Amino acid sequence: MNTIPGFWDVGPHAPFPVEDTWQKFVRHIGGTVVEDGLPNPRKFENADFYFPDTQIIAELKEIQTEFSESQSFVTGFGELMERVIRDDPAWRPALFGGDGRFPPWFRSEFIRLFRPPISRVLKKANRQIRDTKEFFGIRASKGVLLFVNDGFQSLGPEPIQALACSLLADSYSSIDCFIYLTANSYVSVPGDSTPRLVWAPVYSDRAPEDLQEQINHLGRSWFDFIETLCGPYTDRVETDDMDAIAGAEAIRLPKT
Repeated sequence: MNTIPGFWDVGPHAPFPVEDTWQKFVRHIGGTVVEDGLPNPRKFENADFYFPDTQIIAELKEIQTEFSESQSFVTGFGELMERVIRDDPAWRPALFGGDGRFPPWFRSEFIRLFRPPISRVLKKANRQIRDTKEFFGIRASKGVLLFVNDGFQSLGPEPIQALACSLLADSYSSIDCFIYLTANSYVSVPGDSTPRLVWAPVYSDRAPEDLQEQINHLGRSWFDFIETLCGPYTDRVETDDMDAIAGAEAIRLPKT
């Protein structure tokens, strides 16, 4: 978690409702909000959006849960710390006079604790995209998961992307692209003094060649749209460099 003294006295913009804003955005650019075309009551859990021009079916998941507060995580983390002490009985956190450095294996095992909750998100989105495709008889569609991080601050975007890539390699065949993005929360990127909103896609090996440019265009349009809500950006950066967000961390905004 990144906290920077004096970084902000107040948050950068008033929070906006993510799902409602995405619905307005999708309609604005000529896409379809899937629930608009479904009878009530609905007989299945549908994906959120369909873009006819690109044949993209997208499911939005707004993550407001801090996964590290779950009992399963607390138990798993406790077991990791027991292993640290078992390997080095003299280990102490900096608060208690130690150097606080963890052994080399610790980071990967710590990240692994988040695999189950992220897997559950992907599993549900995969089913919703698949069932929506079948309901409307859409054959050559591309599935996209919009993973909007709006409260999960224990991990930065890079390890979350890595977990998603690992999970998509062998499972969840209806998801061709996983997009990590932020809307009401920001990240701090090493060497960059500007707090950033992020749009960071990764693709499965199954993704068609034209999907990357379509997703890039969608991202540009999204940032154009929310700029009308939040005011002008300090600056905008677009890059294909996968290392651009390496080491980025969530910024905890002050409570207002």
